[in-house]
Amino acid sequence: MSSKSNNFFKEIEYIDGVTIIDNKGIIQYSIKFNPNFYPEMIEKDIIGKKLDEVFTNINQKTSTLYSAINHKKIIQKKTQKITDITGCTIETMNVSIPIKANGEIIGAIELSKDITSQGEREKYIFEIDKAIFQHKFLPEYRLGSDRARYTLEDIISNDPKIEDIKNQITHLSDNKAPVFIYGETGTGKELFAHAVHNASERKDGPFVAQNCAAIPENLLESILFGSTKGSYTGAIDSPGLFELADGGSLFLDEINSMPIGLQAKMLRVLEEGYVRRLGDKKEKKVDVRIISASNEEPLKCIQSHKLRQDIYYRLCVLYFAIPPLRHRLNDIKPLMDFFITRYNRQLDRNITKVSKNVYDFFTSYHWPGNIRELDHFLQYGISKTHKDEEILEYHHIEQRITDIKAIEYEPSDYDQIELQPLKEAVENVERQLIQRAIQETGGNVSKASRILKMPRQTLQRKIDLYNP
Repeated sequence: MSSKSNNFFKEIEYIDGVTIIDNKGIIQYSIKFNPNFYPEMIEKDIIGKKLDEVFTNINQKTSTLYSAINHKKIIQKKTQKITDITGCTIETMNVSIPIKANGEIIGAIELSKDITSQGEREKYIFEIDKAIFQHKFLPEYRLGSDRARYTLEDIISNDPKIEDIKNQITHLSDNKAPVFIYGETGTGKELFAHAVHNASERKDGPFVAQNCAAIPENLLESILFGSTKGSYTGAIDSPGLFELADGGSLFLDEINSMPIGLQAKMLRVLEEGYVRRLGDKKEKKVDVRIISASNEEPLKCIQSHKLRQDIYYRLCVLYFAIPPLRHRLNDIKPLMDFFITRYNRQLDRNITKVSKNVYDFFTSYHWPGNIRELDHFLQYGISKTHKDEEILEYHHIEQRITDIKAIEYEPSDYDQIELQPLKEAVENVERQLIQRAIQETGGNVSKASRILKMPRQTLQRKIDLYNP
């Protein structure tokens, strides 16, 4: 061992913990001698797990253990912040030594010393790393309206499921088949749609996006297929989105909200690649890759008659399911880093740390709005801070948490309904409606029948039955 290593050991003086991993990153052994060293973790519970699953803010590049294996040499680091799976963050001094057997590196052992001051341990859970995201997309980063803005590099994640999807998109870059993206609201489906286009051979072609839930059926049809002058009142010669996306990709968001009748009209375009404008007799050949997205699983959309089965077979050739944020809690930290950096710039703030109780709330909350909701939380919280504050505290987001809990626990109308036989419930409602109609019409059965939209004879029979 070199004199430099010996000096480093002298500087450490004592060891708070020992960790051993194999060359696949699986923890084989772990022990701590300091009770403050990851106080909520139990050694036996992390044996057999991957290092970067237990310590959520490190990866192949930043971990001294991984570095010792990859570089086949002793790695020394005087300061390294590590966040464990419970949300506890400490600062350590480490030396990691590769383990060799039969001439091959089979793992590494790390000796660690906790150098976190007690005050800092209680004060915040982590310090954000602005430098990581300075090159990432920010609100001011925009291209033309017919260009995809985001790439796979812009998808921020430490989650293996997301990384697997990104790898699949890369692997299928030369595939021209339609893509269907499923994910709950706020999971970033449009971001993935942009990335699919930019990872494909069509990246230099147009990328045209349309939310199918935002436009009425008659207007959506002309938007998709185009129109000719005189085809309807006020119509002009105008290309549709299929024509505009020729040579590129057409992203149809919330495809499950597209009217069934319009889905049928899309089949010819999907099957044969020909589109005809409204009111036109001629057809035009288009070369368009369809990327669809839905906040409901496609098979459930078929069962609920929101998606035609025949169009499903056309659209759902390549399928990606984006997991919700509550199933990828490892992504809370990097996403917080990104959003805090963004809103520091936008709002002229200087938040560099996040308190432990804020982080604990974020990692225990179920996130029905997913990443969009996390974005909202952080924008709200940072806007409540002052320019001289550096720590995002719980009181900065407390009102928003209170608002959410009020919505979650407010009894719904269904909670107010007393359970009873359905036949009796229907008769009670019917009796009340008939009584009110008779009262408001001064006993005129004919007028009451018109209000209730039922035959007069039927109403008279029910009046006799209920004796209102």
